[in-house]
Amino acid sequence: MAQVTRKSRMGKILAMAIMFTTLLGTFIDRAEAVSMGPYLDISSGSGTYEWDNSFVEFDVDTSSTAIGFALDTATTDQSNFNYRLNIGFEGQELEDEFNETLDLNGITFENVFGFAFVQQPNLRWWGGPLIRFGFYSGDTDTYYDFGTPYKTEYDFFHFGIGVVTGVNFKVSDNVVLAPSIGLRSIGAAGTGTEINLNTNARYAEDISGNSTNLFVNFAVLF
Repeated sequence: MAQVTRKSRMGKILAMAIMFTTLLGTFIDRAEAVSMGPYLDISSGSGTYEWDNSFVEFDVDTSSTAIGFALDTATTDQSNFNYRLNIGFEGQELEDEFNETLDLNGITFENVFGFAFVQQPNLRWWGGPLIRFGFYSGDTDTYYDFGTPYKTEYDFFHFGIGVVTGVNFKVSDNVVLAPSIGLRSIGAAGTGTEINLNTNARYAEDISGNSTNLFVNFAVLF
């Protein structure tokens, strides 16, 4: 039953990714000033998670790497305001205070609202708020409790807000290098399912948490 649920959730994630990609393509066709291209995003930070029923709280160190596609409505001096959409696939690692590591993989959507501080034909320095959300699934390595092997599977929804600033450099008529740096505050809610690997007995419990991370993002826009 749990495997069916996980497949259903991943199917919904894939369907959302296809929907957003279709809408993105439509938007690009209708917006002449829009630039797009690949990006790489790396972040690290820390936070706290809690099992909602047993009230067990634990600290985590977080790190993540994402790759995807970025869309930007004003890369240089086209407008005082720019909207950037990042859609990517992200791998996350959460390590708790007991040295247990959780590996998550998912899809993330980030909306960035930028305002120009400096804008020239070949240079733009901008900054502003961001809103993001994502869907993730993953599991822990095998661990032992009184000699019995277990692992825990997780499904999470993430919602985050933050601030970001970046500088766009136009290096040719059609290429803009767009590094940025920022801070995200992320809330997480989901379910953890502990599995007895000897008997396949399962115990599911809701889990929630929050984390703060510093990130760097590098995009190449065309």
